[in-house]
Amino acid sequence: MRFLVVEDDENKRRRVLDFLNSYFADDEVIHSASLVTGLREAKRVSPDLVILDMTLPNYDSSGPDPDGRMHAFGGKEFLRQMARMPGTSKVIVLTQFESFGEAPNVTGLNDLDADLKLKFPEHYVGAVYYHASINEWEKSLKMMIEGLELK
Repeated sequence: MRFLVVEDDENKRRRVLDFLNSYFADDEVIHSASLVTGLREAKRVSPDLVILDMTLPNYDSSGPDPDGRMHAFGGKEFLRQMARMPGTSKVIVLTQFESFGEAPNVTGLNDLDADLKLKFPEHYVGAVYYHASINEWEKSLKMMIEGLELK
Protein backbone atom coordinates (compact mmCIF):
# COMPACT_ATOMS: atom_id res chain seq x y z
CA MET A 1 0.00 0.00 0.00
CA ARG A 2 1.16 3.54 -0.68
CA PHE A 3 0.46 6.13 2.04
CA LEU A 4 0.57 9.91 1.73
CA VAL A 5 0.70 11.83 5.02
CA VAL A 6 -0.26 15.51 4.70
CA GLU A 7 0.64 17.13 8.02
CA ASP A 8 2.33 20.46 8.83
CA ASP A 9 3.02 19.87 12.55
CA GLU A 10 6.46 18.26 12.76
CA ASN A 11 5.86 16.39 16.04
CA LYS A 12 2.51 14.99 14.93
CA ARG A 13 3.94 14.04 11.52
CA ARG A 14 6.82 12.20 13.18
CA ARG A 15 4.40 10.27 15.42
CA VAL A 16 2.23 9.32 12.43
CA LEU A 17 5.26 8.22 10.40
CA ASP A 18 6.52 6.15 13.36
CA PHE A 19 3.06 4.58 13.66
CA LEU A 20 2.99 3.67 9.96
CA ASN A 21 6.52 2.28 10.09
CA SER A 22 5.55 0.14 13.10
CA TYR A 23 2.34 -1.34 11.74
CA PHE A 24 2.80 -1.09 7.97
CA ALA A 25 6.57 -1.43 7.61
CA ASP A 26 6.43 -3.02 4.15
CA ASP A 27 4.38 -0.20 2.68
CA GLU A 28 5.56 3.01 1.01
CA VAL A 29 5.09 6.25 2.96
CA ILE A 30 5.38 9.72 1.43
CA HIS A 31 4.72 12.95 3.31
CA SER A 32 4.15 16.63 2.70
CA ALA A 33 3.50 19.62 4.94
CA SER A 34 0.95 21.78 3.14
CA LEU A 35 -2.16 21.86 0.99
CA VAL A 36 -0.33 22.60 -2.27
CA THR A 37 2.51 20.12 -1.83
CA GLY A 38 0.06 17.48 -0.62
CA LEU A 39 -2.02 17.88 -3.77
CA ARG A 40 1.11 17.74 -5.94
CA GLU A 41 2.21 14.53 -4.26
CA ALA A 42 -1.27 13.02 -4.56
CA LYS A 43 -1.22 13.69 -8.33
CA ARG A 44 2.33 12.40 -8.66
CA VAL A 45 2.10 9.15 -6.68
CA SER A 46 -1.63 8.25 -6.66
CA PRO A 47 -1.59 7.00 -3.05
CA ASP A 48 -3.90 4.26 -1.87
CA LEU A 49 -4.52 6.14 1.36
CA VAL A 50 -4.03 9.75 2.42
CA ILE A 51 -3.76 10.56 6.12
CA LEU A 52 -4.79 14.19 6.10
CA ASP A 53 -4.67 16.99 8.63
CA MET A 54 -7.69 19.30 8.46
CA THR A 55 -5.97 22.60 9.32
CA LEU A 56 -3.19 23.22 6.81
CA PRO A 57 -1.10 26.09 5.45
CA ASN A 58 -1.18 26.85 1.71
CA TYR A 59 2.53 26.16 1.25
CA ASP A 60 5.37 24.54 3.14
CA SER A 61 6.97 27.12 5.42
CA SER A 62 10.39 26.18 4.04
CA GLY A 63 9.34 26.38 0.38
CA PRO A 64 10.22 29.06 -2.18
CA ASP A 65 6.93 30.90 -1.58
CA PRO A 66 6.25 30.54 2.14
CA ASP A 67 2.66 31.48 2.91
CA GLY A 68 1.99 31.02 6.61
CA ARG A 69 -1.78 31.43 6.28
CA MET A 70 -3.56 28.53 7.87
CA HIS A 71 -6.81 27.19 6.51
CA ALA A 72 -9.12 25.79 9.15
CA PHE A 73 -10.67 23.66 6.40
CA GLY A 74 -7.55 23.02 4.31
CA GLY A 75 -8.27 19.30 4.41
CA LYS A 76 -11.73 19.91 2.98
CA GLU A 77 -10.17 21.86 0.11
CA PHE A 78 -7.73 18.96 -0.39
CA LEU A 79 -10.68 16.55 -0.70
CA ARG A 80 -12.48 18.91 -3.09
CA GLN A 81 -9.41 19.01 -5.36
CA MET A 82 -8.77 15.28 -5.01
CA ALA A 83 -12.32 14.50 -6.13
CA ARG A 84 -11.40 16.07 -9.50
CA MET A 85 -8.36 13.82 -9.96
CA PRO A 86 -8.46 10.42 -11.57
CA GLY A 87 -8.01 7.56 -9.16
CA THR A 88 -9.61 6.11 -6.08
CA SER A 89 -7.39 7.25 -3.22
CA LYS A 90 -9.03 6.98 0.17
CA VAL A 91 -8.66 9.69 2.82
CA ILE A 92 -8.67 9.55 6.62
CA VAL A 93 -8.61 12.88 8.46
CA LEU A 94 -6.37 12.85 11.54
CA THR A 95 -6.86 16.04 13.51
CA GLN A 96 -5.96 17.40 16.92
CA PHE A 97 -8.87 19.84 16.91
CA GLU A 98 -12.41 19.13 18.06
CA SER A 99 -13.86 22.18 16.31
CA PHE A 100 -13.00 24.23 13.23
CA GLY A 101 -13.62 27.75 11.99
CA GLU A 102 -14.45 30.88 13.94
CA ALA A 103 -17.59 31.96 15.74
CA PRO A 104 -20.36 32.09 14.72
CA ASN A 105 -19.40 29.54 12.01
CA VAL A 106 -17.79 26.86 14.17
CA THR A 107 -18.07 23.25 13.05
CA GLY A 108 -17.51 20.35 15.45
CA LEU A 109 -15.53 17.26 14.44
CA ASN A 110 -18.63 15.03 14.33
CA ASP A 111 -20.48 17.47 12.06
CA LEU A 112 -17.42 17.85 9.84
CA ASP A 113 -17.08 14.06 9.61
CA ALA A 114 -20.74 13.70 8.55
CA ASP A 115 -20.39 16.51 5.99
CA LEU A 116 -17.25 14.99 4.43
CA LYS A 117 -18.88 11.55 4.20
CA LEU A 118 -21.82 13.12 2.38
CA LYS A 119 -19.78 15.31 0.01
CA PHE A 120 -16.89 12.94 -0.78
CA PRO A 121 -18.26 9.38 -0.46
CA GLU A 122 -15.81 7.86 -2.96
CA HIS A 123 -12.71 9.09 -1.14
CA TYR A 124 -13.48 9.97 2.47
CA VAL A 125 -13.31 7.16 5.04
CA GLY A 126 -13.60 8.97 8.38
CA ALA A 127 -11.97 11.14 11.01
CA VAL A 128 -9.72 10.24 13.91
CA TYR A 129 -9.10 12.59 16.83
CA TYR A 130 -5.37 12.87 17.56
CA HIS A 131 -4.14 13.65 21.06
CA ALA A 132 -0.38 13.87 21.66
CA SER A 133 -0.46 12.33 25.15
CA ILE A 134 -3.10 9.63 24.56
CA ASN A 135 -2.47 6.78 22.12
CA GLU A 136 -6.14 6.01 21.44
CA TRP A 137 -5.72 7.61 18.00
CA GLU A 138 -3.34 4.81 17.01
CA LYS A 139 -5.93 2.12 17.71
CA SER A 140 -8.64 4.02 15.84
CA LEU A 141 -6.42 4.75 12.86
CA LYS A 142 -5.15 1.16 12.68
CA MET A 143 -8.70 -0.21 12.73
CA MET A 144 -9.78 2.19 9.96
CA ILE A 145 -6.80 1.29 7.78
CA GLU A 146 -7.22 -2.43 8.29
CA GLY A 147 -10.94 -2.11 7.49
CA LEU A 148 -10.24 -0.70 4.04
CA GLU A 149 -10.28 -2.90 1.00
CA LEU A 150 -7.47 -1.43 -1.05
CA LYS A 151 -5.41 -2.76 -3.95
